[in-house]
Amino acid sequence: MMKKFYNIFKKALVLIGVVSMTSCDFLGTEPYDFVSPTTFYRNESECTMALAAVYYPMATANLYGNFYSTEMTNIDDLSYYTRNSNFSGKLWANDYTSTTQEIWNIWEALYTGIKNANGLLENIDKAEMSQIAKDRIKGEAKFLRAYYHFLLVQAFYEVPIRKQSLDDINAASMPATSNAEALDWIIKEMEDCIPLVDKKEYDKSPSHVKETSVYGILARVCLWRAGKPSDGGEAYYKKAAQYANEVYKSKKHDLNPDVYAMWKCMATDKYDTEYNESIWEVEFIGTRLDNNYTESRIGNTIGNAQRNGNATGKGYTYAFYAGTLVLWDLFEKNSTDKRRDLSMAPYYLNAKDVQVKWKDHEITMRRCGKFRREWETAENKNKNWTPENYPILRYADVLLMLAEAENEVNKQPTDLAYTAINLVRKRAGIPELKNLSYDQFQQELRDERARELCFESIRKFDLVRWGIYLERMQNTLGTAAADKRWNSQSENEAKADKTGGKYDFAATVAAKTEEKHQFYPIPNKELSVNTKLKQNKWW
Repeated sequence: MMKKFYNIFKKALVLIGVVSMTSCDFLGTEPYDFVSPTTFYRNESECTMALAAVYYPMATANLYGNFYSTEMTNIDDLSYYTRNSNFSGKLWANDYTSTTQEIWNIWEALYTGIKNANGLLENIDKAEMSQIAKDRIKGEAKFLRAYYHFLLVQAFYEVPIRKQSLDDINAASMPATSNAEALDWIIKEMEDCIPLVDKKEYDKSPSHVKETSVYGILARVCLWRAGKPSDGGEAYYKKAAQYANEVYKSKKHDLNPDVYAMWKCMATDKYDTEYNESIWEVEFIGTRLDNNYTESRIGNTIGNAQRNGNATGKGYTYAFYAGTLVLWDLFEKNSTDKRRDLSMAPYYLNAKDVQVKWKDHEITMRRCGKFRREWETAENKNKNWTPENYPILRYADVLLMLAEAENEVNKQPTDLAYTAINLVRKRAGIPELKNLSYDQFQQELRDERARELCFESIRKFDLVRWGIYLERMQNTLGTAAADKRWNSQSENEAKADKTGGKYDFAATVAAKTEEKHQFYPIPNKELSVNTKLKQNKWW
């Protein structure tokens, strides 16, 4: 379970000093200045520690703990950052540049994971352990290396593909690999992992990479390759359908009838082993008050509004992210949709932990409700840091990817496409679809992904690969932000709710968004040391 995997993470805190060759303290653990590969990677225990160091960047604030999962990937038409000022140079405002610190932090964290993976892959063959264990560790490390490269390509368009460790600092300079070539390499690398990764022991452990998580992420990468801007088209839609269908046919995952259940598990250090809906998630643990912690602000910077800052209360949140009228209106198409109040929480908790319901006209004051600190079970809570996990891949996403790919390949919805999307809709409590054209099904699919996957680091990249990010931000979000229903609080109501008052910043973001904001600039810090690397074409 989670505790077992966290023990490996704790070992990784030491090993990060080994693989990264650093001499500074890391989260209070004194690492080695340097450990030669000839005296490490000797057995399964040491290689497991090395594998944990490959996983660990995901559990930092730079990636899924905060900056990547919130500020970089929630700039879309469904969510907005509840602030009215101080947006200069900010990721969440589409006002960033190549000198924005958070962009460098994300870039550096992803390449740290790649570097750690290379070190393990280059040395594991000499370790004494069973071939089964060796293959599994290889498969996970190889997959994670490919996945980190995918996140880089998805965010920065074209980046260097680093397949080996750097023994010579003079070899550090490397040009970017073309977008299509990089994605094809990533797909092939992930495909090579399928026979290596675990197919049984980790089936009910979403913190580990396993066969179904490889298949599901392959479907995601293939959809990205099929769409804009690489325009791979039908061949990659076929691959996406194939890999999503492998997850579906495995029957190892299902949708929990309770739309809240999986999210409560993520907040309470539990795995849902009955339905196994979460296929892959980033594990966070500890409160910092108990001297155990990773670096999660999930539930704090993104999550429902809660105002009790006392350690013994239900938890404090800044609740920066709220739903837009675009998201609200999508839910309102079906008044029976169970996901509306999950995604856009209908209340906040005041400083005494009392629920206060938002008034009917306070639609865009409703914060992201998928992450709620009131669900956490720790008796004492840190004001800013949480143990809440973050989803990378859910079964509902796989079903929707399957439905989308089937429709795109056949230019009409197939029986399998209807089955997949209707499983998601039925769980949500809304009518099933039937008798639609290709175009009608495509739009319904896109709307369904919005309702099901909002606030999960997916929507922006969906809009980019569909080629509609600029239009949705400038026109759809811009129009919604000008709607009289947006933050229609009176001045007295804004003061009384204690959540920061009225927010009209979404209109500013919509107006500022340009074509280049589909991607991010390569950080200046990287360009200054990698003399063969040029800024991407978008910037």
